[in-house]
Order: sequence, then C-alpha cells, then structure tokens
Amino acid sequence: MNADTAINWIDRLLEPATGKHLSDLQIFIIEHVWRGRKYLDIAADYHCTEGHVKDTAAALWQLLSQLLAERVTKTNLRSLLQRHASSIFLQQYANESQFPQIINYQFIGREQAIAKLDESIARGQRTIVIQGEGGVGKTTLAQQYLKTCGCERILELAMAKEAAQITPAAIIVEEWLRQDFQIEPGREFGIALQRLKRQLVTHKIGVLIDNLEPALDRDGRFILAHRHYLELLRVLTDRQLAGVTLITSRDRLCEVDLNLVHYRLSGLDLEAWQTYFGYRQIDLVGVDLAPLHQAYGGNAKAMEIIAGNICTDLDGDLATYLQSDRDMYAVEIGLKQLIITQFDRLRSLDLAAYHLLCRTGCYRDRDNNQIDVAALISLLWDIEPSRQMAVITALKNRSLIEFQRGRYWLHPAIRAEAISRLRDREDWHQAHRQAAKYWLNSVTKIVDIDTALTGLEAYYHYLEIDDFVGAAGVLLQPRDNQWGQLLPLASNLYRLGLIQPVLLAITQIIPHLPPDRMAAELANILGDLYWIVGRVDEAIASQQQAIVFTHYTLDRADLADRDIYCLNILHLDSLLSLGLYHIDLWELDRAQALFHQVIEIATNTVHDRWVQKAIVCLALVESYQNNTETVRHLLTTIAPLINSQKWTGSSAYFLQIVGQIYTNLGEYDRAITIYQQTLTFCQTGNYVQTQGRTLTSLARLYRLQGHWALAQATHLQAIDILDRLGAKCDLAAAYYHAGLTWERAGDPTQARVYCDLLARQLFTEIGALKQLAKIEARIIY
Repeated sequence: MNADTAINWIDRLLEPATGKHLSDLQIFIIEHVWRGRKYLDIAADYHCTEGHVKDTAAALWQLLSQLLAERVTKTNLRSLLQRHASSIFLQQYANESQFPQIINYQFIGREQAIAKLDESIARGQRTIVIQGEGGVGKTTLAQQYLKTCGCERILELAMAKEAAQITPAAIIVEEWLRQDFQIEPGREFGIALQRLKRQLVTHKIGVLIDNLEPALDRDGRFILAHRHYLELLRVLTDRQLAGVTLITSRDRLCEVDLNLVHYRLSGLDLEAWQTYFGYRQIDLVGVDLAPLHQAYGGNAKAMEIIAGNICTDLDGDLATYLQSDRDMYAVEIGLKQLIITQFDRLRSLDLAAYHLLCRTGCYRDRDNNQIDVAALISLLWDIEPSRQMAVITALKNRSLIEFQRGRYWLHPAIRAEAISRLRDREDWHQAHRQAAKYWLNSVTKIVDIDTALTGLEAYYHYLEIDDFVGAAGVLLQPRDNQWGQLLPLASNLYRLGLIQPVLLAITQIIPHLPPDRMAAELANILGDLYWIVGRVDEAIASQQQAIVFTHYTLDRADLADRDIYCLNILHLDSLLSLGLYHIDLWELDRAQALFHQVIEIATNTVHDRWVQKAIVCLALVESYQNNTETVRHLLTTIAPLINSQKWTGSSAYFLQIVGQIYTNLGEYDRAITIYQQTLTFCQTGNYVQTQGRTLTSLARLYRLQGHWALAQATHLQAIDILDRLGAKCDLAAAYYHAGLTWERAGDPTQARVYCDLLARQLFTEIGALKQLAKIEARIIY
C-alpha cells in the first residue's frame, strides 16, 4: 500500500461518517507521516505552525480510532493499514457495494422529518422554521440536512442565548460577504444586503440561523434592538433564491410578511432510541425502554445524556438504571429538569468535571461555540496537568459536552444551565480571564479575517465581566500582520475591512474608560473609522475627544518617557487627521490652520516626520488655492523626502497627496510616476481605500491631458473600488470628478448622473456644504 492508496481509503471511510472529505492539510499530513516525517517539518512545508499540524493530526487519529475500533497514532498509521491490507475489509474497498457503510447516527429516526423538508422545498417553500423544544434535535437535523441537499456552501449563524449579546445583523452580513464570498460589503447595511442577495440568487447557498428565539419578543416578532434581522430574513426568504434557508427556534416566528413555513419537530420514536442505545452497546435484552422513552417524549439530547450515564456509571446495565432512577424519570419529564439533575449528580460524583462544565459556559457562541482542547484546559487552572484530560473525558463520556474532529461545544440547553450556575460562582471572573488569556495566546499573527476575529474573542470575555480596561487592552494590543506591520488589533481589523465590529467594540467601552492614553488611542482610531464610513462630524468629535484625553493625561506627573512620547504622537496624529477631514469637507482654511499647528508643535522635536506629513498636506491645500509659489517653497523643504525613494507602503496615503500636488502644478509626468508607485504600494499592502483615491486623482490627470477614454476607464475602476468599500467621502469626490470628465468628453447626460445626482447625494449625507457649493458654482454642463 502506498500513501495515495491510504489517503483514498481513509477519505472514503470518513466521508459517510462525517459528511466531509479530507481537508488539504489532512491529506498533506497523511502523505508526509507515511514517509516518516516529523510534525515540525510538515508544518514548515505547509507554511503553518507546528501546533496547528499537531492539533489537526490528533483530531484525525482520534476519529480514525473511533471508526476502526483500534487506536491510531502517527507512529502506527502505516503499519496498521498495511496489516489490514490482507483482509477483505481493506482489499475490497474499491468495490462500492462492499465498502463498509457507517451509520450516520445524527439522522437516526428522522426519515419523516427529511421527507417533510423535501416536500416543502419541492413546493418552492425554501425557507423553513424548524420549531421544537430544547434538545429535540432541531440544530442537528438542520445541519445534517443542509450537508446533503446539494448546496455549494453553507452559511451558519448561531444566535447568542441572551438578547443583549446578539451580534448585530450588519456584522453577520459583513462577515459572510468577506469570508465566504470575498466581496466588500460596503459601509451601509442596505448595500450589503443587496450584495448578499446577488450571491444567493446566482449560487445555491444553504443558510442556517440557529436558535432564533432570543431575538424574538413574546409575540414572535423581532425585538426593537434587532429589527435589522427582519431585513436580512426578507432577503433570505426571497423566492428568487436558489438555495435553502433553515431556521431553528423554540418559538414561532410571527413576522407576517415573510415567505416562510414552520415545521414542528417532535421527539425521536422508540425504535430510534433502541437503535441508539444498541450503538452505545447498552444491553436491551429483556428490558422495556418504552417508559423511559415516553417520560422524555423521545427527546434526542435526553437520550444521549441517559445513555452516557448508563455507560459511565453502570457499565451499560440499563435494567439497573431503570430500577434506580424509576422515580426520577417518572416525575421529571422535561429536558431542563434532566439537565439540572445531571449537573447536581456530576457535582456529587466528580467535582472537577462539574467545575469545568460550568466554566465552559463562558465561551461565546462563535462557530457554533466550538473550541479546541486547549481552550478547555485553560479553564482547568486548579487541576494538575496529568489529570486534565481525564476531567474532559468524564464530560464526554456522560454526553455533557459535544465532541467531533477535535472540536468541543456545549448543547444550547446545557450551556444555558452552565452560564446560570457560573454567574453565581466565585470563579465567574476567573473563568472569563482565563478564556481571554487563551484567545490572546491563540493568535500570534493576523493573516486573514478568521485570525483577526479570533484575536477579538478575548475582548468579549473582558466585556462580559465589565473589565473595560482589559477589553481596551485587547483592541490596542500590537499584532504582526500579513503585510509585515505591527499594528493594534483594532487597526488590523479595519485594515481587513472589518469596520462594524471595531466600531461597535470601541463605542461599547470608551464611555467607561478613564481619560488616559488608552482612551486617547481608541478615540483616535474611532475617528478614522467614522471618517472611512463618511460620518465626518462624528470623526471630528472623536479626534477632538482624543486630544482632550491626551492633554489630560500629559498633565500627570507620574508618566514615563515612553508614555509622553506616545501621547505626543497621538496629539499630532489627531490634529493631522482633523486637517484631512476638513479637506474632505472643502473647509480649506480650517485644514490649513490645523496643519500649521502640527508643524509648530513638532518642529525641532523627535517628531520631525510629523512635520513632513503636515507640510505635504499643507502644500496640497495651498495648491488647491493656486498659491503656486508657496507650494513650491513647501516642496523644497521636504525635497529630500520626496526624492529619497524611501517611501514605504505605510506612506502610500501621503505619497498620493504628493501626486495631487504635482498634478495641480501641471507637472503631469512626475505626477503619473508617483501615482503608479502609490498603486504598487496599495496593491501589495492592502491599502484599498488609498488605491481608490489614487485612481480618482489619476483619472483627473488624464482628463486634464485630454485623454478622455483613459480617464473614463480609470474613473470606473476608482468608483468600483470605493463603492464596494462604501467610503462615502472618497466616493463622492470620485463621482464629482467623473462628472467633470464625462462633461468634457461630450456626454452631459452621464455627467449629470455622476455630479448632480450621485455626488450631490453623498456630499449631502456627509454634510459637506462647501462641496455642495462647489458643485453649484461650477459650470460643468
């Protein structure tokens, strides 16, 4: 047997059991383990961490061990499969009819439910609310059904169990578009919804919204704080969509204008319980399971918990369990009461496992609340390392924690009880702090959206215990990113386009922070975020607040030199940012004064580079005002910088300003060279918004040269980028200059659309009155 044969066989073994094929990394691991290579070398060749390879491999070996009923390890993988090579089991795997079939116990007893879902979808009812009590199996049915209905991909949303912790719909849609479709959502929810709809119409996408009821009021309508979810559901229930949307909820959804149907899911029948108990190797001979099944209404989660107890405590002896627990199951017939009983029983039998079960409730509903074993171990701070896995195994054996392919999570009903108990315990704060520490250590570099959001998880744990300083520290913690920069997490998030999560995170905590350096840094970042989305008035207010916090902190006598240095930089950056905001509002005199202020403060200090930045910005303002001599004088003062060719990607924004200055001076060849250099920096460093601004400036230059077709094509590139970003200030300017170009090219109709309609609308939303006056005063038709 060679590695390819082994990979093929393992893949065909796993697929019916898990519904998935081997991942690229799993295939890579098997191939190289087959050759006897070490995990460290495998990680280096795959360009990931050794820990990631080890975790992936461990989960794969454990799953194979379960399926083959024999312990599988890195060391024995090859010999084990070769030992089986002479058996019929392995030799005949290529024959489909003889390949071992593994029962999918997630679908036991759900034939009728599947038929009902199939029937509804065949009638064109492609959005279905699966309604039922907790633990009946709504989520399992929905997840397994979507895996088998031919969808290209599945989007999942697990609602938080408490209304106050529900993630806003705008953030969910933003993440779906970026992570699953690699599309910029725009800065407005309505635009993001339209972009999502286009994907759902042209692709067969499965959508699962799990446990919707926390977002509903007692009448089954969305609570006021989350009415945006109604807008999302209007998109998901559109008859044009090609895919399927399944919603699980204990409560009925009563928004009357939605095109959806309800399906009431009942408990599993007695035969399904008998099949599952047999699978757990519980002896059913001579034992009547019907009373137990009837007492719990066939509830799927109750079935798992009870089977776990019988296996763990009574070695599979069902008769003894029925005799000892007869009074309990005859009276306590609800899942909630069963779970309460299991918590109490666990506390008396295994206190360490009970503590872990309660503490695990602190983890948020992220990716269905799935975490790895290290996350659980972080909560076992009071247990010797040698005993930690035994504690985790105790929960697995009792079916009190879910487990699959190296990932762990709590059933919603169990998690609700865990949270309730944890809140009343003295380790409530400690559990959240340990969980936050785990997330902080789990991401060493921001390489994509997923790692950025994972890094943000620690923030939510500090927020939960009202540790606002700790939460601020998470947002401001410097992180390496894929562009070779060391930036605060908040800056990395919005560099990746995750504007809404950062806006929400900062605005939630900044009112609770003391007026110190942390608050100043967050207010500074918040100002730039507001600027990006076109909320210029709020951007100005945030930068002014940052300046106030900076001055207040600088007045303290106990500051270290490093703190003083950083606070002075913050002060200068806020002033410079304010100047740039006022340029977008076309309030040039105010911008000019702010740039002079930066120059005055920073001159003859260690902050000389801020003088250079301010001079570049000031020269731009002077060039707009046709003060040519002043502009040329300013450029001579920074000529070494401009001519040094030492610009970096992080300087791209200021480099494109230099290009604008030379355009205004009529030095077009030099301006084009600078614009091309800027675009190279933008493309390699993900400076997408600066790229859009630069293209607008380049298109304007082409117009001034009379290259109409080239100008128009470049305008359309800029508009496409800025529209996808939803960057209102830059998009308004792009429309304005496009209108001028189309007018000069002899198309006054399109000029009116761009300038008089689109640019005017955006400048009005921004509140840029002087920009509006510029449109009115300029004859462009």
